[in-house]
Amino acid sequence: MILPAMEVSLSDTGAHLAHLSRAVKGWLADLWSAGLFIERPAYDPQGVAIPQTRDFEISSNGRPSYRDFCPPADMRDIHICIGLDRGGDPSSVKFVIGFINQEHPKRLGSTLLVAVCPESKDKYPEVAAMLAPHVAQILRLRYTGVVVGGHRRAVRVFVNSDFPAITNTVGHKGPCCLGMKCPTEAHSLLDEAFGTLQDLHCIHPPRTAAHLREMQEAYEGLGQIPAEIGLAAHMSVERSPVTIVPPSQIAPFPLHITIGITARPLRLAIEAVTQERGPVDGGRFAYQLAAILSVHIGFEPVPYQGGNFIGGHCHTIASGCGKIEDALHPLVSVPRFTAYERAWELWRGVLSTLNRAALILPAKQARFKASARAFVSLLQGSFPWMSISPKLHVLFARTWEVMGLWGSKGLYGEQAIE
Repeated sequence: MILPAMEVSLSDTGAHLAHLSRAVKGWLADLWSAGLFIERPAYDPQGVAIPQTRDFEISSNGRPSYRDFCPPADMRDIHICIGLDRGGDPSSVKFVIGFINQEHPKRLGSTLLVAVCPESKDKYPEVAAMLAPHVAQILRLRYTGVVVGGHRRAVRVFVNSDFPAITNTVGHKGPCCLGMKCPTEAHSLLDEAFGTLQDLHCIHPPRTAAHLREMQEAYEGLGQIPAEIGLAAHMSVERSPVTIVPPSQIAPFPLHITIGITARPLRLAIEAVTQERGPVDGGRFAYQLAAILSVHIGFEPVPYQGGNFIGGHCHTIASGCGKIEDALHPLVSVPRFTAYERAWELWRGVLSTLNRAALILPAKQARFKASARAFVSLLQGSFPWMSISPKLHVLFARTWEVMGLWGSKGLYGEQAIE
């Protein structure tokens, strides 16, 4: 069952969705009747699937008995992803629901296109206005569950948009973490308490769904503003969350990590030459690198990705990085070249797992975690001018956590809406 794509303005986007919950239930019923429904359990720290032995029950007050829409691991459930994507010509924002309880959830045909809004921005006002009319329908699914295969199941909602849409959906202003991007004199006490993105090994207090709910109630019900609450209390949640999603169900955008981080070693090569030989040689190497990418590797940036590479290009660039290393070798010192060569080796290992829309065995998950953390640490230690970006921080601290809990990263990614 597919809801047709509809071009609507932000003012009337709720009018057509009275039957969103019916469409979701119908899609799941079709999967079950066709024998295509796949259970998606949570996994314990040893990588063993946690048996789902009890059904969801509608309580007397009409709300789930568990808090913050995070069903217990032993409760039967279904997994849906809500995502936003901005792009196209003319530009528009698409709202998509993905169904993870099937073999190929990242295929375009496995998703429900809910709405297309002719807007060119994915800032907070646009995201909030686009999603707000649908929140009641999503809440109805969470409150009542869905009957699939004779069992009433809890509805577990994931957010898997790109980085701006995720932060806007949950009300963040800036990175989805507690720390600042860089240390600042004005926020020295906050930096000491929460760390910054540059503090890779700082143990941050965990973000919780309860905190998001507190901020939602403060901004909407009590009329408070961030300045009244204080940064140490709202911790970068400076706007009312559009919907409450447990942090364990915010899937860190593997495709955007792939695209964003693959470009970093390319820039690092130019920066390394510039650091050691000056801007003239750095500029010459930049032209040489562009020729290697175009002629020897066979790819160029594409306009519809903002002048960046697409996901498939990133895997090919990583596989063909030897051409880049050969050109860089005579231009930089041996220690820096050795670090650069090792960085590509680690990144290739990360890429082989990051985007796989399949269950990842525990041993491979452990290698992924080790390689991801070693890759980011190596970049920071060997190229001291480089700042740790939000995507590098997410790769270092979050992707392997989500993979360990749900058995995969790519299954919950945003590739379908892209």
